[in-house]
Amino acid sequence: MTRTKNDAEAQPTPCESEHLRHEASVVPALPRQLTPKMRVFRSLPQRNLRMIGPWCFVDHFGPVPVADYQQFDVAPHPHIGLQTITWLISGQLLHQDSLGYEQPLIAKELNLMTAGRGISHAEVAAPHVSDPLHGLQLWAALPESNEQTTPRFDHYKELPQFAIGDAQATLIVGDYENGDRRYHSPALQFHPLLALQLQTPRVAVSQLHLEKQFEYGLYVVSGRLDCLGKTIQSHQLLFLGSGRDRLTVELAADTLLLVLGGEPFAKPVHIWWNFVSSQPERIERAQQEWNAGHERFGQVANYRGERLLAPELTAKIKE
Repeated sequence: MTRTKNDAEAQPTPCESEHLRHEASVVPALPRQLTPKMRVFRSLPQRNLRMIGPWCFVDHFGPVPVADYQQFDVAPHPHIGLQTITWLISGQLLHQDSLGYEQPLIAKELNLMTAGRGISHAEVAAPHVSDPLHGLQLWAALPESNEQTTPRFDHYKELPQFAIGDAQATLIVGDYENGDRRYHSPALQFHPLLALQLQTPRVAVSQLHLEKQFEYGLYVVSGRLDCLGKTIQSHQLLFLGSGRDRLTVELAADTLLLVLGGEPFAKPVHIWWNFVSSQPERIERAQQEWNAGHERFGQVANYRGERLLAPELTAKIKE
């Protein structure tokens, strides 16, 4: 998906890690109207929390009734310097990109797009939708040494699933140590990070294993989380900072929780519209070249319609 023109600041916002913060805090997601019939809740970035490790963007959308997303259509738009994840809880979408991929996406399967030096893609409703659209859009910034990597697209039909205490976990990205076993997601990664879904139909208590050098955030997609003396409701995120090696969580019945973590970057990245980079001039160049139709972003060949243009930068990007 793409950020709307209203979301794009006049110049890129530095997204700085909060790795020196250790006291847990509750961060409400901010509502944004993406289309007349589709609202998203944005946890990252916002004024008081810009990144969690390399994670720099988290949108939660839906559930959207079938009748309201049958015409869902996000026109071709570009990305640089990041990996995007579309993670569906229900519904059906179709990914199309400038590398020639057309990949249906359903719940529990992972679409992972690595933008690198430049890619463009569109997301539309699948030809025959039958379930409400509900899911998350995640962006992980690429480390500076990999920002210009070759763009690619990967689809993973199967991901590790296992129990953590009384809840069921799906390891989307990264590694997770669970007792005497270590699970590994096949998803391509360029920096130490974690995305894990925890779900339970009944009241559950689980102890999460954490890496001390990671920052963590726990986003409640639905249900309720009780942790560290705090109650976190749906559309809220519990930011933990770093320095912890375990955490006990209590989940209410019918709770779905997203656990995000990763090593913080040594220096901040900049995010503007759909572009992420440690170097502001790369964002400026990407904006100019996309609007000029530069070949670096290719074309989404089978999309029928006009591509999105990048809004104008009204001021030079500051370091």
